[in-house]
Order: sequence, then structure tokens, then C-alpha cells
Amino acid sequence: PYLLEEKHLLVKKKTGVIEYIANPGKLDEIGGAPILKKWLLERRKLFEMGDQLSREIVPKGILLMGISGCGKSLAVKAIGSCFNLPLYRIDMIEIFSGRHGNPEATFVAACKTMEEMAPAVLWFDEIEMGITSKGDDASGTLGRIFAFFLTWMQEKARGLFVAATANRIDLLPAEMIRKGRFDEVFFADLPNEEERMDICRIHLRKRGFDPAPLEVERLRQFTKGWTGAEIEQC
Repeated sequence: PYLLEEKHLLVKKKTGVIEYIANPGKLDEIGGAPILKKWLLERRKLFEMGDQLSREIVPKGILLMGISGCGKSLAVKAIGSCFNLPLYRIDMIEIFSGRHGNPEATFVAACKTMEEMAPAVLWFDEIEMGITSKGDDASGTLGRIFAFFLTWMQEKARGLFVAATANRIDLLPAEMIRKGRFDEVFFADLPNEEERMDICRIHLRKRGFDPAPLEVERLRQFTKGWTGAEIEQC
């Protein structure tokens, strides 16, 4: 704990664009997503073996894309506790704010700093907004950041697991999704009936209620087409 606390302070002092996520959450707090959970639990063993394995076998990271409000960020937060590693988030808005100097240099410095902090889980939220080769970019900064990110993903330190989320799939270039950058790409879709009931029970238990006497099954038809975030709000 003492060593982790020193790392958190060092990251905050050195960059100002990396945020430490203190209470990441757990896998059993996610309703549904059985394939993602199975994948993470299997790869956790490989990640723990780390230095005993060749570089190619150690997991690099995953990309979660899909509908907003369907638990992408929640899943990323759970990866930290699943792998028993600290979770950090790179704030792309802060990088492009200009408060920390040139965005390109700031982004490169943040990635290099995180390599020093390994082993850890690194979260890029809404990655399509900050790392893309498209858009109105007269200075070419976005294109250069994107090119650096692609190379860095393949060459980074083996103890760093990258988890990225994206809402706008159309903004993601093909080079980002191809095998070799991320180990796997998952699509977060609307929850099915059983998953919706799971989400109801999870949120009731989190708020101190026993779901059994409340007959949550009555919500099956009522919540058709809802996202996980809408069920939580309800």
C-alpha cells in the first residue's frame, strides 16, 4: 500500500493528466457480459505470470466499444480489481487543454510515465475523441498522436494493460482495431432480458435492498430496450 501511494503521488506530480481511480469496482458488479468476464479471468493468469512468459503471450489490452450507458466504463474499472493492479485514467481533455504544454509532448510523456508505473491498468476513456487520424486537424497533431499510439501499443512495457472505451465506432480507424494493437475487441450491446434482471438485482443490493421480495421479474417487459444506466436510474 505504501509503495502504491508513492506511485499515485508521483504520477500526479509528474504529469497532471493521469488520474488514479481509487475504488475501481468488481466483476460481480457487472450485469451480464459473460464472454468478457470469462476472457478476463482466463487472461489474469497469464498477466500474473508476466516475466515468465514471452512478450507476445502477455496480454496487451482490450477495446470496448458500443452503445453509451451499457457498462463499458464499469467493465474497465473492474479490470483493475480483477487483475489486482492499480487503475489509472489518462484524461484526453486535459491533454488538449494546453495547460500542460504541447498536447503531443504531454501525451507522449504520460504514456512513458505509465510505463515506469507498470504493472498497472491504463484506461483511455472515449479514445476516439482524442486518438484519431480523422477530423479538422490543420496542425497534424492528432495524426501524430495517433501514429505514436499505434507504435506504443505494440512496443510498450509488458506489465501495462491498456483498456480503451469508444462510443463512436465510425471514428475509429481500421489500424486501431486490427489484431496486434489490442488482444480483443468487445461490443457492449443492450442487455437481454436475463441481463436486465441481473442489473436490477445488483443495483438493489448495492443500495441495501433484498431483491427477492420486490419481484423484479415484473420489470422484464417494462425495461425492454433499456441500457444498464437507465435501469440504474430507475
